[in-house]
Amino acid sequence: MLCKDAKVDSYPTIYFFRGGEKVEYNGLRGYGDLLQVSEKAVDIVGKGITDVNEESFDQLAETDKVLFLYFYDHATTSEDFTAMNRLTLSLVNHAKLVKTSDPALAKRFKIGTFPRLMCYREGKTNYYSPLSPKEMRDLKQIVKWMKSVWLPLVPELSVANANDIMNKKYAVLGILNRQRNDEFTQDTRELKNAALEWMEKQTKLFQMERQELRDAKQLRIEEAEDRNDQRALRAAKGVHINIREDDRKQVTFAWVDGQFWQRWLKTTYGVDIKAGERVIIADEENNRYWDSTTSGAPIMPSRTSILETLSHIVNSPEKLRAKSTVGPVKGTVLTVRTFLGRHPLLLLFTFIATMMLISMSLKGNIRKTRSPGGSNGGGVVGGLFGGSPSFPGAFSLDSKDGMSGNAGNGGKVD
Repeated sequence: MLCKDAKVDSYPTIYFFRGGEKVEYNGLRGYGDLLQVSEKAVDIVGKGITDVNEESFDQLAETDKVLFLYFYDHATTSEDFTAMNRLTLSLVNHAKLVKTSDPALAKRFKIGTFPRLMCYREGKTNYYSPLSPKEMRDLKQIVKWMKSVWLPLVPELSVANANDIMNKKYAVLGILNRQRNDEFTQDTRELKNAALEWMEKQTKLFQMERQELRDAKQLRIEEAEDRNDQRALRAAKGVHINIREDDRKQVTFAWVDGQFWQRWLKTTYGVDIKAGERVIIADEENNRYWDSTTSGAPIMPSRTSILETLSHIVNSPEKLRAKSTVGPVKGTVLTVRTFLGRHPLLLLFTFIATMMLISMSLKGNIRKTRSPGGSNGGGVVGGLFGGSPSFPGAFSLDSKDGMSGNAGNGGKVD
């Protein structure tokens, strides 16, 4: 009965409950793993949200790769704090949430509106864009944003985080060998630098796109004012610029232990760590991946090799040939489906053309079947029994060939 109430449909399932809320644990089930996540859950949920200043925040940042920082002031309401406290359950086994009213931290991160939520990842900041009271209390929307940033810049692929890394994203996977200490350190550094450069580039592009939309809105307002067109002015001022970074397909970076995941890498991507370190860019949603650059060389753990290939894939994936993680037949079907999904007008045209061809084919068959002089001789039954046009399907005893089908002009049959 309890499992039914908790909507458990597979076993074993591990849930962490607090009041009427719950969160599922999808990580490893070893004793040490369960003990570690239990301690984190008690620390995050049981102790509540810690209030920090600039000094204590810097100390936390040295040990925690990902921190969520909630800025508040004297005007922050109890409803805001209640919504903030509900977030802690979703962060179990992911990241820590702390709060602050320290003016030094607000000045450091250029916070002028309260409350405000920020993610701090290894020196990189990401802000929750919505500012209205309703949006700052929207638990589902905030958790959705948190999921997009709660991983470290370049985490290790594991059972617990595989879905966050791979699901509906372009995943840049550095397949490394941790036993080669020098190469491993250098390769992880290159992956991190590539991730930082990519994020910085995408942030600039997003800001430019948003600024272009704002400029276009301002241009409409000025044009309406010059013409003294009040209706156009109201319409221009009513345009909402609703653009977010997570509206696009995101890119994640991770490194994979080539020894631990050896079998999966070999069967899925055809990669063997014995041949050396490699990088693959996976699109799990469409069952495809890329393992070579535009020149045909393997993608190496180098920021230049990664960023050049990634730019081609994100901007024009059809220009760089992808490989399929499934069979050739299913891979072709998925490729066609993906292509048509990117071109809805072509999909509509293909559908209309197909329906027209089917309709024309059916009409042609019906016309051919009903034709008096058709080769079917008065229909299917008439064709089988030599029926006449007047009575399709009936055979005639005094016909040219008779029942026996002999070739005589009414000749005698013995």
